[in-house]
Amino acid sequence: MKKFLTVFTLIAALTVFAGVSFAQKGMGPQYPIGVDPAKAQQYCKEVQPLYQKDLQLRGELLTLWAQPNPDWNAIKQKEQERANLRVEMHKKAYEMGLPYAPGGKKGLNIRRICGW
Repeated sequence: MKKFLTVFTLIAALTVFAGVSFAQKGMGPQYPIGVDPAKAQQYCKEVQPLYQKDLQLRGELLTLWAQPNPDWNAIKQKEQERANLRVEMHKKAYEMGLPYAPGGKKGLNIRRICGW
């Protein structure tokens, strides 16, 4: 019985330690291989207002879509504004030498890099 409790306690302690160490790795900015952290931080500072505007437009779009009779012209305008913001963010990434491919695994994950 003592051996069982000792082994069980040891396994529990290792599990907690591993969980804490994995949790710490997931916090804060994470840079892909080959990305200069200084450039990434500068990019995050420059893009943050655009990213916040994109989130605002997304909320407005959800509100427009939720209406019983959606205003299609307003939806089209908001979608175009969001597309322009995303292109601007990718353009800044390209100019700074960061990966900018949209939506792919090799692209720039803004939330991961900037830690937002």
